[in-house]
Amino acid sequence: MIIRKYAYVLFFLLAYLFTWSNWIPQALNSHNITSIQIPGFLAILSGYGPALAAIIVASLAYGWQGLRELFGRFLKWRVRIYWYLIALFLPAFVILLAISINKWTGGVTPDFSAADFPFGPAETPLWQKLIILFLVFTLGFDGVGEEIGWRGFALPKLLESHSALVSSLVLGALWAIWHFPYALTKGTFLSEVPLYWFFINLLALSVIYTWIFINTNGSLLLALLFHAAGNTTSNLLPILPPATSDLRIYYFTIAINCFIAVVILALSKGKLRSQQLVAQHLPRPITPL
Repeated sequence: MIIRKYAYVLFFLLAYLFTWSNWIPQALNSHNITSIQIPGFLAILSGYGPALAAIIVASLAYGWQGLRELFGRFLKWRVRIYWYLIALFLPAFVILLAISINKWTGGVTPDFSAADFPFGPAETPLWQKLIILFLVFTLGFDGVGEEIGWRGFALPKLLESHSALVSSLVLGALWAIWHFPYALTKGTFLSEVPLYWFFINLLALSVIYTWIFINTNGSLLLALLFHAAGNTTSNLLPILPPATSDLRIYYFTIAINCFIAVVILALSKGKLRSQQLVAQHLPRPITPL
């Protein structure tokens, strides 16, 4: 069956098509090249582009079994508690360390009180901001919308025929490229940072995601929590000081992510899994009927 043979190629094509149908017009509009109006429902659907692509391809190529395995990864919650701690708190550790290094080396410390909070009054208590942002990033475009596709479908398919490292780098590169139209849209955070550094950062993050995914028996839940925690942290702890183009904290964040990825690769000898894990603990790819 040709769809099954080229399942992950079709997945990436659809993920790009769904999301870019909204992001490319937005990018062009932001530069006053066009004035295309995207219907609201299409903008919402495009935000869930990778998830929709995964659901469509899994159902076409593998039927109900493929969908059961795809969504079954959400139910893989019985993992060691330290994996939850890593998924939930590693992003905060990285950014706080980057902020500290920036301060130690004479950089400008961000004004945390000026962090953008788009879902209510700026004076909303911190704990409420944390809960609201985490729920938004878990259930919204950045969490469910992306991770069902990237780690729920694409990563297991890549792991069928490639090593963990190669799978991570391929997925990281395609994940980064998927963001490019958004990065070319004026007014977005990504429009303020060099694309090549963003690309490198996602390669490093992809290695960390794969490390978490493999060592939690292919848990999509843990990958989703890691993604949501990262976006929540970067919103509550601004990487860019307000009214400045200072990117030092962002660069330190990238450096730390790269360092963590290299350490993981070194300790696991490139396999991205604990030496204590045995074969049956590896994530089971979506298999043919």
